[in-house]
Amino acid sequence: MVKMPLEDFIEEVKSEIIGYEELGEEKALEWEQKFLSLVNDKSKSVPQIEVKDGKKFYQLEDESEIFKIVDMYLAAADSGEEQDYWKKWD
Repeated sequence: MVKMPLEDFIEEVKSEIIGYEELGEEKALEWEQKFLSLVNDKSKSVPQIEVKDGKKFYQLEDESEIFKIVDMYLAAADSGEEQDYWKKWD
């Protein structure tokens, strides 16, 4: 398992999203905004997030999980199923 500060995780995912021509910076910022609203929603819990000493961390199986997250986002954006993508985080 890899434990990454939440801010670093978000930046890594955004960087990968920007790397896809089909997505770009606008979609990266949209992903960040939606992810943060999910993380900050007290009624929802993202099991991969751990809080330690007041700081949030994202737990990955390994770093390849970031690519899976981005690939799933690309597929959802291409097929117009972004709502379903975000439901998987609930």
